[in-house]
Amino acid sequence: MLAELKKLKYHILASILMPLIIFGGVFLMSREIGRAQETAGDSGSNEALIANLNKQIEAQQEKIDKLAEEINKHKDSIKKAQGQAANFKNQVYILDNQIAKMGLDITAKEEEIKSTELEIEKIGLKIKENELMINKDKERLAAFIRALDHYDDKNYLFVLLSNNSFSEFFDQVKALENIEGDLQKTLNRVQELVETLNKQKEKLNGERDQLSDLLNKLEQEKTALGEQKGAKQYLIVETKKSEVKFQNLITDLKKEQTAANNQIAALERKIRQELEKKGSQEKFNSLGEAALIWPINNPRITCYFHDPDYPFRNLFEHSGIDLAAKIGTPVKAAESGYVAKVAANTRWYGTYVMIIHNNNLSTLYGHLSSINVKGDQYVTKGQIIGYSGNTGFSTGPHLHFEVRSNGIPVSPSTYLP
Repeated sequence: MLAELKKLKYHILASILMPLIIFGGVFLMSREIGRAQETAGDSGSNEALIANLNKQIEAQQEKIDKLAEEINKHKDSIKKAQGQAANFKNQVYILDNQIAKMGLDITAKEEEIKSTELEIEKIGLKIKENELMINKDKERLAAFIRALDHYDDKNYLFVLLSNNSFSEFFDQVKALENIEGDLQKTLNRVQELVETLNKQKEKLNGERDQLSDLLNKLEQEKTALGEQKGAKQYLIVETKKSEVKFQNLITDLKKEQTAANNQIAALERKIRQELEKKGSQEKFNSLGEAALIWPINNPRITCYFHDPDYPFRNLFEHSGIDLAAKIGTPVKAAESGYVAKVAANTRWYGTYVMIIHNNNLSTLYGHLSSINVKGDQYVTKGQIIGYSGNTGFSTGPHLHFEVRSNGIPVSPSTYLP
C-alpha cells in the first residue's frame, strides 16, 4: 500500500512538472527564434547598407586612379621640361604644369577624404552589427543559465527518472545536454565576436588617423598651390615676360645664392674656431649635444629639401624646408646656440638669422619680417628670435628653415622630431 502511494505521488508530480517543462522549452525556443529573426533582419539591413558603401568606395577609387594618371602626365611634362634649356617660356611652362598638377593633387586628396569617410561609415556599421550580435548572444546566455538553474536540483530529477514509467523525462535530460552544448557554442561565438569587434575598432582608429593626415596634407597642397601661383606671378612681374630680363634675373640670383652660401659657411668656420680657442670659459663650449625642435608651432611643410616640385628646381636646388606661416608668426630657435649672423633685406634669404650649435650643426631662418636678436649673443632653445615674413627671393609668406652640417645644407628632416 505504501509503495502504491509513493508511485501515485510521483505520477502526480510528473503530471504537474511535465507540462511546465515542455511549455517552458517551447517558450524559450520560440523566443530565441524570434530574436534570431530580429537579429537576421537587422543584419540584412546592415549588409545592404555595407554593400552600397562598398560600391561608393569603388567608385571613389576609380576617380582617384584616373586623377593619378593625369597627375603622372604632368609629372612627366615637368621632368622633361626641367631637362631642357632654361628660358622664360620653358619656366612658365613648368610652372603651369606644376599648378595644374597641384590642382589635381588637391582634387585627389578630396576624393581620398571622401573614400576614407565612407570607409569609416562602413566600419561603424560593422561595429554596430557586431555589438548587436554580442548583446543578443548575452541575452541568449542569460536564458541558457536560467534554464540550467531550473534543472539545478539534480537529485530530485534522478528520483523522478528512476521510475521506468516516467520515460518522458529522458527527453528532458537530452534537452539539458543540448542547452549545455548551446551554451558553450554561444560562449565561443561571443569570444570570437569580441575579438572581431576589437580589431574593427582598431581599424576605425587607423582610418580616423588617416583622415586627419589627409586633411593636413590637403591644407599643405592648397598652400603649395598658392606658392606656385605666386612663383609664376613673381616671374612675370620681375621679367615683364622679357627673355633678356629673365636671364639677367637668374644670373643675379645664382650669384646671390653662391655668395650667401660661401659667406655663411666661411663665417661659421671662423666663429667656431674663435669660440673653441676660448676653451671652457666660453659658454658655447659647455652647450649640450644639439637636439632640434620645430621653429614654429603646428608646422606644415610646403616644400621639402631638394624638392622635385620646387618651382625653380631646374635653376636652383631647394636648400631647406619651407614651413607655411602667415606674416608675423613667431619663429623660435630650434636649439640653444650662438647667433653668428643677422642680416636684413638680402636678395636671396631676405631678412634672416643664423645660429650655430654643437655637433657642427647650424640653423638658418630665412624670409623673416623682423628680428628679435642680435649677432654675437646666445639664445636658448624655444626662444623667439624673430617673425616670419616674405622678404628676399620669396614667392609667398613662409619660413625657410635650413640645417647645415659643417657649413653644408642637409635635410632638416634628419634632425627634427
